[in-house]
Amino acid sequence: MLRTTVDQGYRVEIPEALRDSLHVGDEFFVTITKTGQILLIPARRVDEILDQTAGMWQDREDIPADSLEYVNQIRQG
Repeated sequence: MLRTTVDQGYRVEIPEALRDSLHVGDEFFVTITKTGQILLIPARRVDEILDQTAGMWQDREDIPADSLEYVNQIRQG
């Protein structure tokens, strides 16, 4: 585990050991878990995951293209 400090203006310095995988201008989603962990999730990785699943429900004949219609079917059993 690495240690860093929150500086004035809420700046956090990324420890040198982690910098190889980061580039100036990278965007991250940031969240704090219930246990207080700060998570930085690269936006490009989120985009890659979403791209992998994009369209996976396309062209399925058993699921209506209109999601509202599909939900209504599920509710009716």
